[in-house]
Amino acid sequence: MKKKTKAGLSLVLIGLILLSIPFVYEWQKDKEAAALEEALSLIERAEGEPVDLSSVRNLSVSEDQLKDVLELEIPAIDLKEKVLPEPTQENLSIALTQIKSDQTPGKGNFTIAGHRGYRGDRHFRQLPEVEAGEKVLLHQGSTTYEYIIDSTTIIDPTDTHVLDDQPNKNQITLVTCTLDGTQRIILTGTLVG
Repeated sequence: MKKKTKAGLSLVLIGLILLSIPFVYEWQKDKEAAALEEALSLIERAEGEPVDLSSVRNLSVSEDQLKDVLELEIPAIDLKEKVLPEPTQENLSIALTQIKSDQTPGKGNFTIAGHRGYRGDRHFRQLPEVEAGEKVLLHQGSTTYEYIIDSTTIIDPTDTHVLDDQPNKNQITLVTCTLDGTQRIILTGTLVG
């Protein structure tokens, strides 16, 4: 009887550990996202003067990347998220990222990727709820680029043509996964101002 009790308690303990892993991961990513916000706030308050970011705990983004951070706002879903310039797995776990390198807001097809998020409203969790005609704002410092969503489509991950620039068209393309992760949800919008 004692061996069965020990084995049962061991299995319960292992189960609890396994159940806690996603929560610990999300907690760590929340700390990194808060560190990103803190670092950006310090840089903004410094008004161009050098900033020592060594006091910012859990900062996983380099100072070079911090210089090019944008903010994406979608009023229809109350989304305001930072957009990091490099699409690494680490960056995608704490913020949205640009997909293509050397993009310029307001020119060509500006592409942004984001995870759906585990819980809450972070990242692109509610992106599929954005309908055609809704406004998307991309903030770069004091300049704001306004786009209007034209369409939503679901494609296979290999259909990368949606990232290409279209002749004489300035647009935004927002990309996230379907809930099962097998396909991609694509929202495209046209620059209006």
